[in-house]
Amino acid sequence: MDMALSFFLRLTLGHLIGDFVLQPYWLVLAKRKGWSGLIIHVGVVAFFTAIVAWNAIPHWWAWIIVLYLGHLFIDQFRTFVFVDNTKGKGLLLLIVDQIAHIILILFITWEAVGWPFSNWSTLIIVNNQYKMIVYLMGVATVIGVVPVLEIEITVAVWAAQGRETAQIIAITSVDRILGGLERITAMLLIMLGLGILAPLMFLPRLALMIYQEQATLNRTAVTTKVLTSFGTAMIIGYLLYYVPVPTLSS
Repeated sequence: MDMALSFFLRLTLGHLIGDFVLQPYWLVLAKRKGWSGLIIHVGVVAFFTAIVAWNAIPHWWAWIIVLYLGHLFIDQFRTFVFVDNTKGKGLLLLIVDQIAHIILILFITWEAVGWPFSNWSTLIIVNNQYKMIVYLMGVATVIGVVPVLEIEITVAVWAAQGRETAQIIAITSVDRILGGLERITAMLLIMLGLGILAPLMFLPRLALMIYQEQATLNRTAVTTKVLTSFGTAMIIGYLLYYVPVPTLSS
């Protein structure tokens, strides 16, 4: 079970890094245009997953190939089949897409290590050797996943307000860098038992948006981005709060 949990966590961490943290805007556009961009994207995911999962189990490299093919199969639906992002469908498709990837990772873990699906309790038993992987998963999520959620939720709210847009919205440097810093800092404060100070970390980006007149020009975008950033950072921070910090004796 320990090997299975380790492999599952490593595959998930590699997925978060490759599918979100290391997917710049130009690659988002490239993979929407056809196979070349899609192959590059999936190659990045497989490459960094291979680094994280290196030698974790026997024949680990073969399962990285399976992951590559499976990820490519899943993503081609988003590129060639489900291309309609109107009426907030982008958010739904993002959720379905990620569920499919997690199912793929669970399937690979099951086939590679013999992890029985009946024993879900292993998911919540985090031993010392896995703590750092879990922390890195949290960091990857607040850096890479949340900015995408901010955009998709904003577009969905716009659609509900009758302000439809089919354009792929780029993640600004403010949302990616400053937003990442605010979420990581808030998460750390919560993990240190100082959660009461966490909401203060979201004031700098809000102030910058107001200074740049974004709050006046587009209150919806500012509201949804800040609330999404705040909510996800708080949730992840409190989840990680229950994973004790590794010690030298661990």
